[in-house]
Amino acid sequence: MHPIGRRTLLKSLSAGAGALAFAPLLNKLEAQEKGTYKTPKRVVFVLFGNGFHEKGSIPTELEAPKLEGTETRTYALDHLTLPFDIEPFAPWKERLTIIHGLRAGAVHPDHGAGFGALSAVNVGVGDDKRRNIPAETIDAAIARKLGGIFPLLNLGVDPGQPNTKAIRCSSAWGPGQPLAAQCRPELAYESLFGGIGATKNDFALRKNLLDLLGDDVKELRSQLRGTELTQLDYQIEAFESLSRRDAQLAKMFDKGELSKAAPKLPSPFPVKFTDTVTSQFDIAASAIVTGLTNAVTITTELCTVRGNYTGISDMGTHGVGHNEKDAKLGLSGLEILPKVRRHVAEQTAALLKRLSEMPEDGGTMLDNTLVVFTSDSANRQHTHGENWPFVLLGNLGGRIKTNQLVVYPISKDSPTYEGTPNRLMTAAANNPTINALYNTLLHAVGAPRDHFNLIGADQKNPSLTGPLRELLS
Repeated sequence: MHPIGRRTLLKSLSAGAGALAFAPLLNKLEAQEKGTYKTPKRVVFVLFGNGFHEKGSIPTELEAPKLEGTETRTYALDHLTLPFDIEPFAPWKERLTIIHGLRAGAVHPDHGAGFGALSAVNVGVGDDKRRNIPAETIDAAIARKLGGIFPLLNLGVDPGQPNTKAIRCSSAWGPGQPLAAQCRPELAYESLFGGIGATKNDFALRKNLLDLLGDDVKELRSQLRGTELTQLDYQIEAFESLSRRDAQLAKMFDKGELSKAAPKLPSPFPVKFTDTVTSQFDIAASAIVTGLTNAVTITTELCTVRGNYTGISDMGTHGVGHNEKDAKLGLSGLEILPKVRRHVAEQTAALLKRLSEMPEDGGTMLDNTLVVFTSDSANRQHTHGENWPFVLLGNLGGRIKTNQLVVYPISKDSPTYEGTPNRLMTAAANNPTINALYNTLLHAVGAPRDHFNLIGADQKNPSLTGPLRELLS
């Protein structure tokens, strides 16, 4: 590196745009010089509503009846075919773990579990799911360990209701300490990147970030070599990708296509459920690549049932979950839900691809990342959590076992309800709960505990405490 030295590089930049925009990279360089640098780990939680049906989360060669048994079993994924819903994860099969047979425990995820999905604690039913916040959630616990300029980035999607700005629905630092999920991509963009040049809440007038960073980019480029220079180029590309949408709107404004009387926040932007999901994943990927955060939660349906899946179906999500028929499409709810889950999976796969292209310490960012992909409703809209499927993507630098389907004992069919003919599974009564999985994740990021949010005698139950030996390397 240039004789200027890593430690003085940050000070050599302007105190404004460049210092903030490239602080994660510069902090890394300084830590390397001090000998305190450790490759960061990252965890992303992706939650969607209306359940994670077994048909959409089990390889096609293994139908639900074949998984019944009284012992925990594992299956290698090498020669198994992923179902339609999660087929976008096929290129990452060697980094994939599918889990079945975990119980909800104290959580009752009927119409979504609210804060219970990530806290693994009972929060009641109905509106109580939004108000009762009895404990910290797993994403917040992990964020405390991983740190970051933005310790936990919480993004939401309000189906069919694009004007919602922010809502408390999934995550909390502790009892009575909820985090708001930002539901408007343009506001999420502003909160993350507004301090480095974006005109507040005004896409039509916002300048390209690199216009303000030009001198600092030149200074950095002259100081860096090899992998560090490549990382800088990827960070610049991330800033550019986030600015392209603004540039397009600016052109529309210049041509008179956006009314001068229009509100500063183009309203609504974006409109469709599918477009909002895509935008929020774009924001999340760029925030991770630029080093602004190491922990992200994306709730695509706010841990409840509301609105509709615009871009896929205009029928209400509640009716979709009950397998009602969309007369316009001629499709039943159980034909629509796989399309919804697949869209979320496609955006998750795009995030994985972005991270796999970002070099880091002899590998890529993906090598040190874990994505937790699941429904806030266990396996169906109306459930008491008889089976809560999870898909894990990534291994956190080798801490999580991958390329496997793990099935804890499945004892019988789940009770069905009217309009849902799918085969649904029920976990054995003494199976681990999601608390044990979350405890496993804490061990994986280097923040082990005896248990995660267990109460009373459950704290001494070895089947509930974790970590799960089938998952932790």
